[in-house]
Amino acid sequence: MSIRDSDVQRVREATDLVALIGRRVSLKRVGSRHVGLCPFHTEKTPSFSVNGAEGFYHCFGCKASGDAITFVRETEHLDFADAVEQLAAAANIELTYDAPGAQRANQRRKELLDLLERAARFYHERLMSSPDAGEARAYLRRRGYDRETVVKWRLGYAPPLWDALCQHLGAPADKLAAAGLAYADPASDFFRDRVMFPICDAGGRVVSFAGRVLPRSGEPPPKGPKYKNTAGTAVYDKSRVLYGLHLAKQAARSTERIVVCEGHTDVIGCDLAGTSEAVATCGTALTKHHAELLSRSAKRIVLAFDADAAGQTAAERVHQWEREFGLDIFVAALPPGSDPGDLAASDPPALRRALNEARPLHAFRAERILQRAELDSPSGRDRAADEAAEVFAVYPPEILLEGDLAPIADRIPMDVEKFRDRVDAARQRLTDRTASPTPDAYDTPPPPEPDEGYFDDAYPGDSWEPPEARSPITREPKVHSVERSVAAREQALLEAAASADSDAMSLIVPQLFSLPEFREAYFRVVGEPDWRDRLNSDVPDRERLAQTAAGVSELREGEALDRAARALHRHVQETIQLIGDGAEIPGAASDPQQSEIERLRLRHGWLVWLRDRETELLNPDLRVGAAEAVAEWLRAS
Repeated sequence: MSIRDSDVQRVREATDLVALIGRRVSLKRVGSRHVGLCPFHTEKTPSFSVNGAEGFYHCFGCKASGDAITFVRETEHLDFADAVEQLAAAANIELTYDAPGAQRANQRRKELLDLLERAARFYHERLMSSPDAGEARAYLRRRGYDRETVVKWRLGYAPPLWDALCQHLGAPADKLAAAGLAYADPASDFFRDRVMFPICDAGGRVVSFAGRVLPRSGEPPPKGPKYKNTAGTAVYDKSRVLYGLHLAKQAARSTERIVVCEGHTDVIGCDLAGTSEAVATCGTALTKHHAELLSRSAKRIVLAFDADAAGQTAAERVHQWEREFGLDIFVAALPPGSDPGDLAASDPPALRRALNEARPLHAFRAERILQRAELDSPSGRDRAADEAAEVFAVYPPEILLEGDLAPIADRIPMDVEKFRDRVDAARQRLTDRTASPTPDAYDTPPPPEPDEGYFDDAYPGDSWEPPEARSPITREPKVHSVERSVAAREQALLEAAASADSDAMSLIVPQLFSLPEFREAYFRVVGEPDWRDRLNSDVPDRERLAQTAAGVSELREGEALDRAARALHRHVQETIQLIGDGAEIPGAASDPQQSEIERLRLRHGWLVWLRDRETELLNPDLRVGAAEAVAEWLRAS
């Protein structure tokens, strides 16, 4: 929804930034500023500065910066509109919305959230003091939940009466039904005789409930599901909410991890065992939206799913988001038949040990493959090796250590180097599958001169920032119209490395052939009859390269390309640094008649182009085209 810009500015001006941040950070006044320890990263020396007069903050350590809205968004994990609305409510500002119907939709959301908050208070007060909640209190005590735990998690009790909540709230039946609290016809409570777990969004607002059936001594279990959950509403989508995140995110800043469980009691059990950075999915599998939410709090994610087959299968499915959101996902090995809640109650040190010793996701997935494989037959071992190789293939080769591959190779059993070869082959197949139908060779030349229309007319106006202050710019690469196979593009890259008239040789060759196993990649280029003609006699490395070509060993072309791309990546990084320090731009003709604005525009254009290549050289799907573009630039320099 679109909040009017004038209202957003009013919220910024009405918010005391020092007071807002001071509720989370201990600030000390130094001159006209306030300083303290940064809430966004761990530090011992204050580097976090707040300028209350100007309304912005900045950390000189992690470079986090922004205004009051940014601070609320980052600390509460809210989107822009929710952050503005929270600050507006605190400042008693009535917001207006530009989108048709948005004002009414926002008002309806507020009404539903108000009903849900009042319901949470009703259930909680009933549990704490009502005589009919005695058995609920006894049940929670048996689970090890003391008064402090009940208050922290706002646990409650829904009485068995058919319309106790409806009568207490006194709201129209259709609104209670829209909030997921009641049936509309006839008006009756949705939750009855259940222990209640309020579910909050990342900002701490109650958006739904889970109700656990209350076991009564001497009676058979009541009919119906053990847990009953609020259905989707205008304020609740279970694929976008994680139970306990509003409390876990603060602990996650110090532990630098988030533990993901399956149930509400698992989260509370983890908290009681000393692991306060735990969250749970709300009766659903972990989704892409969950992964994005988690990535805002920590990059290390530990999955503590139940040790049964369903929980282990769920743990396998999340690998698709690991690279997309920059996560490092681990899986905790819980004792068979247990869940985090049970283990927290019976053996808290064992739970902490399992979380601290969690295995990387790729090792867990490969181990699961071997558990299902028929390793007593050659064909079964062969299939298992290929399937396990597919697991590791999604990771760049430079992050896979022998310690990652050796345990799997030993289980098959297979020589670790042969298993690495399988991983390399699987990675190449993955690259081939993801390549576009028309191969994506680059046609991205270095930036043209300013008068060729490369920049917008307004550049570099008042909004322009120095290049080093801007975030790296990424854009989709242009696709060349000429069809070229992956093999042909790799050949071109290797030829660029060996070409005698190219500066790329001095950059790539030392990296490419520093180990014997990379020599055959070079031999693939120079092994043709006229290869000596391509080596200029005045190139110092000619004889060494000739000897290298003669010493052929095992072909490891994929790793050779990785080394070549990384060598170019380092050179691009160094060039960006040199340009940022004021050095001349390589490959750009110096024109003494050029104005300062024109030189500034050209310098910025080069930085944009180099930053694009810097990012793409690390992407296995884009590295060949990026390397071609950089090699072409080097030849022209």
